[in-house]
Amino acid sequence: MFKIEQLPIHSFETVPPQAGLEALIELLRHGQDVCVTTETGSYVFTPRDLCCFQGPPTGSIGEYVADKSHLASFILPYTNDLRALNAALADIPDDVSRLIVVQDDDGKLLGSCPLGSLVRATLAELQRLDAYFATLAETVTDAVTVVDRSGSVICWNSNAEEIYGIPREEILGRRIGEHFDPEALMVLRILDEGRMLRGAYHRPRPDTHVLINASPIYDMNGRIIASIATEQDITHLVKLNDELTTVQAAPAELAGNSDDPFAGIKGKGGAINKAIALARKVVGASAPFLLVGESGTGKEQFATAIHQASPRAGQPFVIVNCGSIPPGLLDIELFGYQGGTFSGQDTGKAGALEAAGGGTLFLNEIDKLPVDIQAKLYQAMQTRLVTRNGADTSVRIEARVVAATDRQLAAMVAARAFRDDLYYAFNIVSIAIPPLRERKEDIPSLAQLYVRDYALQYQKPIPVFDPGVMVALISYQWPGNLRELRNVIERCIILCDGEQITMDLLPEALQRDQLQRDAAPDEESGFYYERKALKPALTQEDEIALIEEALAKTFGNKSAAAKLLGISRGTLYNKMKEFHLS
Repeated sequence: MFKIEQLPIHSFETVPPQAGLEALIELLRHGQDVCVTTETGSYVFTPRDLCCFQGPPTGSIGEYVADKSHLASFILPYTNDLRALNAALADIPDDVSRLIVVQDDDGKLLGSCPLGSLVRATLAELQRLDAYFATLAETVTDAVTVVDRSGSVICWNSNAEEIYGIPREEILGRRIGEHFDPEALMVLRILDEGRMLRGAYHRPRPDTHVLINASPIYDMNGRIIASIATEQDITHLVKLNDELTTVQAAPAELAGNSDDPFAGIKGKGGAINKAIALARKVVGASAPFLLVGESGTGKEQFATAIHQASPRAGQPFVIVNCGSIPPGLLDIELFGYQGGTFSGQDTGKAGALEAAGGGTLFLNEIDKLPVDIQAKLYQAMQTRLVTRNGADTSVRIEARVVAATDRQLAAMVAARAFRDDLYYAFNIVSIAIPPLRERKEDIPSLAQLYVRDYALQYQKPIPVFDPGVMVALISYQWPGNLRELRNVIERCIILCDGEQITMDLLPEALQRDQLQRDAAPDEESGFYYERKALKPALTQEDEIALIEEALAKTFGNKSAAAKLLGISRGTLYNKMKEFHLS
């Protein structure tokens, strides 16, 4: 930033206008600069001005300069206020030829500065600012474009060269409209409209996606003199989103694998069966509903089953993961964009609300949806109309919108982090999906199901569980729920080379958890190894009670129950046969 201290200010001797002309000449002969201030201005004389004094000096200095106003110096304020300094520099006359006088805020004259020195200092500052901006433009990872008021490109960094494939020597100094459709250029719109743009989706080429930020550049008088745009390449995010966002064009084929789409949701406990029963009731409705459960509990599986069991089963099932898509792209993902808005091409993209057709749109992690997009979504759900970004007309939508979250939306509404109208729209029916730690009776059957799935996937024989492994799986708290269980089983199948899944194949966290339980038996956990193992001294009633309790604790898994009781599986079978236990 330009500072007045950078100017080379030369001191001078101040003399009153009443002083004789011979005093001025004497000071000049001794190499002194002299300043005289009269009612008509301030006059600075240097030793080089001695040639101007011909003949014997007579009269006062004031009388000498009275008819020589062209010798008066321009007064420059000593200030770092850029607006004041800019205004003062703009007032320097075109024909100025004398030294510039610098004056402080109190009116005191501080010294003089040659006009050439002022020009060089200003030029040096411009060069510094240019170096700062050029370095900044090349340091950022975005493409940077600057156009002046006439539309000529004055900045085009290396990232812009890479994204657009245009070398800077071919575009700098030329009108940007020579390379792009002027009607589609954001930087030119900013020049005309004078507004800022943040996070707008732009597709400069079919295989390139960017988020654009643009701002007008104002001069000291508030006039727009240029426009700057930065573009972040999000092509990799779009490709990732394509993997995360699943559009199933023919879900009826998937539904055909089972007469009951809910058959894949394994559950014996009251909480999961209540969720399944509630899900079956909303199958035939068109109203939105909300799936609530911790991460990994199977919310997407529920939404898929409801869709496949509904009359919409022959229509698309579209999944949008709100938490994995950048906000600028999420708007486009949901509502689409009209062709020509950004690229100038006669193409466009339907958003998820349109793409779902008469099917189902599943919005996972609805709590991650930005508030402004929440408002647009609610409006679309209420009116059943959606307007693509950049379009003038609306399109009617028929899709059923379903949402899922692992947050308490009511608390977010109270904290003004989620719109209440959208919350109430989804909360017509709310289905709570219990975490896996609350449905441990389902773990053995789920584990067996996942073993079969992954054994087929990796083309391996289906192994059996070591009883200790099943005990560990049942006892573990599963913070990652079904997703974590699937990952653990997949790991075991990958690492298993034999016919049995043993403890050493489990992740270290599960092994440590089981070791801690073995070291400190807990009656609530169902560990009886030393205290309650079957012994001959027990009565028949005690043995039956222990066997029934062990089977209940392991949810009917006889190998695990035998492990808990400290006996072999064969002995358990014999005991059950002896006591007529089913």
